[in-house]
Amino acid sequence: MTRTVLRFLVPVSLIAAFGTAMAVPATATATARPGTDQQTIYMMDDITAVFEQSASSPRYANIENDNDGCGWTAGWIGFCTATGDMLDLVKQYNAAEPDNVLAKYTATLQQLADSGSDDTSSLGSAFPDDWKQAAQDPTFVQLQLKVGHDTYLTPAQDLAAKEGVKTNLGLENLFDTALMMGPGPDDCDGMVKIASETDSALGGNPASGVDEARWLSQFNTIRQQHMTNPCTPGRQNDWPQAVDRSQALQQLADQGNWDLSAPLTVGADFNITITDPHD
Repeated sequence: MTRTVLRFLVPVSLIAAFGTAMAVPATATATARPGTDQQTIYMMDDITAVFEQSASSPRYANIENDNDGCGWTAGWIGFCTATGDMLDLVKQYNAAEPDNVLAKYTATLQQLADSGSDDTSSLGSAFPDDWKQAAQDPTFVQLQLKVGHDTYLTPAQDLAAKEGVKTNLGLENLFDTALMMGPGPDDCDGMVKIASETDSALGGNPASGVDEARWLSQFNTIRQQHMTNPCTPGRQNDWPQAVDRSQALQQLADQGNWDLSAPLTVGADFNITITDPHD
């Protein structure tokens, strides 16, 4: 099954703010903030692959044009040529390996990001093959993971600590919401907004004594309301089709799989089983 990538598009200004801090040397390993064990991070990355690419593990070489305003969408979370996050990734790759196969596209990617253009013709016909070649380089893979984790998983961990969300599944819900709908307080359909509305609906959060299972169920109800009637510009047509992401995560809660242990079947419209979590 081929699915349209429906994730949140990070503003270029936010990406620029992360730029220097997210650069990593060639020997770096992809880890998230302390407090989440590596096996759980692998599982969450694999769940992202299910939602984004209908695969049971990340597809770093994946590249396609969904004609959804993003231009080329590539890598494990769908870095886009029109939004600037692919540019940021390539710049960090250039810093780690100046002679990499994507370096020659930096100026063009800058132009596309500056204009927000989804026209991929200026990159030429060889760009997809060069992306796939770069994805064979472990350094490029590690950079993909680090950019994704720093941009989406770290804010989810921070919010989980604030809200008192302690389970792996609870964190996964926040992570997926951040990745798809926005990680920041100014995102009108984003993770922080939905958590705040959940707190208001229940009169508290797990940190104040609300049962986490009850809180998460309410979070998913409110998230689905945002998905079916988004205030985020340009998402009125595609996000309503993606409620199965939230439904699949709620099914895991209903089944009691709070620790995200393998084998794990991501249900709803996906029905993909993860047996060996890995990046």
